[in-house]
Amino acid sequence: MFYFKTFIQPLSLIFISVIILMNLSSVSDAQNFIKITDVNNPVVSDILSGSFFGCSWVDIDNDRKLDLFVNRKVVYKNLGGGSFIKLETAMAGQNLNLGHSWADYNNDGLIDCFVVSTGGSYSYLYKNEGNGIINKVVTGDIGDSEYNTGWGCSWADYDNDGFADLFITAANNFGVVNHPNRFYKNNGDGTFSRLNFPGVTDTLAPFTIPSWYDYDLDGDVDLFIGTGPGGSTSQDYIYKNMLTETGTANLVRLNLPPLTTDLHDGQVWNLIDYDNDGDLDAFITNYANNVPNNLYRNNNGVYEKMTETQVGNIVSDLGMFLTNLWADFDNDGDQDCFVTREASKSLYYVNNGNGTFTRNDSTAAVTGPVTCFGATAGDFDNNGSLDLYVAGTTSSKGLYRNDLSNGNKWINIKCTGKRNSNSNFSNSSALGTKVKAKATINGVPVWQFREINSQNSFNSMNMLNVHFGFGNASVIDSLVIIWPRGLREVFTNVTLNTFYDAVEGQGIVSGINLNELNPVPEDFRLYQNYPNPFNPGTKINYELRVTNYVSLKVFDILGNEIKSLVSNNQPAGSYEISFDGEGLSSGIYFYNLSAGSLSETKRMTLLK
Repeated sequence: MFYFKTFIQPLSLIFISVIILMNLSSVSDAQNFIKITDVNNPVVSDILSGSFFGCSWVDIDNDRKLDLFVNRKVVYKNLGGGSFIKLETAMAGQNLNLGHSWADYNNDGLIDCFVVSTGGSYSYLYKNEGNGIINKVVTGDIGDSEYNTGWGCSWADYDNDGFADLFITAANNFGVVNHPNRFYKNNGDGTFSRLNFPGVTDTLAPFTIPSWYDYDLDGDVDLFIGTGPGGSTSQDYIYKNMLTETGTANLVRLNLPPLTTDLHDGQVWNLIDYDNDGDLDAFITNYANNVPNNLYRNNNGVYEKMTETQVGNIVSDLGMFLTNLWADFDNDGDQDCFVTREASKSLYYVNNGNGTFTRNDSTAAVTGPVTCFGATAGDFDNNGSLDLYVAGTTSSKGLYRNDLSNGNKWINIKCTGKRNSNSNFSNSSALGTKVKAKATINGVPVWQFREINSQNSFNSMNMLNVHFGFGNASVIDSLVIIWPRGLREVFTNVTLNTFYDAVEGQGIVSGINLNELNPVPEDFRLYQNYPNPFNPGTKINYELRVTNYVSLKVFDILGNEIKSLVSNNQPAGSYEISFDGEGLSSGIYFYNLSAGSLSETKRMTLLK
């Protein structure tokens, strides 16, 4: 059955966008990326170094707010309102590390991570224990960091047994120990068995990013691997999964021209339905400076290499490309493409909806950064538009909030695999799940298609939630979810501008309302300011259980009032206030929060 509740989409708690009236058909209306520059936000202010690392939007604590992982092994918890704090976990560290992939490998409802490192560093499986605690798994073959060094990794349930398995690529002769790829089958009891497939785990090559997609839509996921890095070209590796054909999961290298016959310096394969015709097209980024990226259109199972005349300069621009990231940033009903390059700025291509792309050189996401690596798309502020984080060193990384103002509609779906009435189940993260949606946009019925996977950017991944844009549609006529184990669920007349939970065998069990995204606090609470010590700015967070008159003031050590930050009635909820100590002397200060008969004071330190 289909149960849902709609809700009014909340406004940002911090940022107020200036709405600029523009031609809705213009490229400039594709999105409205705003680079976040708040120095008190550790996502912005942290110093990062290294190269070729990635990032991901993930909800590590199931609070419906996307947290950010940057593969310097840093987890930034999303506090809401645009604020983040850095968590001290077992993942913390600055050693050289490259790829990573998130999935709930033990189906306990908490998302876990494997991080791949090279150059004498360590690769580890990190188990999410809840409450912000993430521990290393050091037992068993999967905990053998020496032989698990490599370039990239990806979780996928290749045998459809309900548990996510792990594939690790080894970029031989490129800063790693010369050993083949590694493949670990999840035994379902917290342990893994190492598998050997001829041609897959016994071949030495400069393997880069592994991605799993059901390219032939036969119900099992297949493996695509780029064969960069290094600036030279060769044939990439694509393996077909024979599970559907033989009943046994097995990987066989494909001869699938032109995908497997074209020469690439392949980095990331992405399979997306860019033309909304119901099948998966393919896009590959190339690192060799004289080789453009390639887009292959799927025509009923036959792939055609697109030319600049057919699709635009998305297939003719040059550079040392790394990631290609696909998402509907403008919510118009088709997927746009963001690519990063080494030694030059990133590029952003707007999908025109007619099979062509237009490069947008004016967006904030491409005018500033250079030498960026991975990138990830996700709605971190829960406003219905996809935001962007671009991984790089301190000078090139960036957090870009998408303040989309064109009024286009959307939905966001969190899919969870779970036992159904036949006792069959899919993996908890729903990897391999296909979601299709039909709506009338600009008077034309349009089908859109997504497949959930855990590696779809350079050493990075987008949020696992499925996001669709629907332009000026009034309702979703049909929403189809096809789970990896074969269960097909169909829903009609689905409300737009809503966050949904979809649970295997239970349908869409809820639409998330405002109170669920921003729950009423259980008590009156004043938090310690952050950062602390600070110079010159800091943030103060507090919670109100009931509506009350609120006073928030700052005092010096002698008890003199320095600043009144809040003095008005406020409803129950969570709040964040900024305090600027510019013009004040170094020293100890106090801030007091009063609400009705309740009062609390904390100390903070200004260091200049």
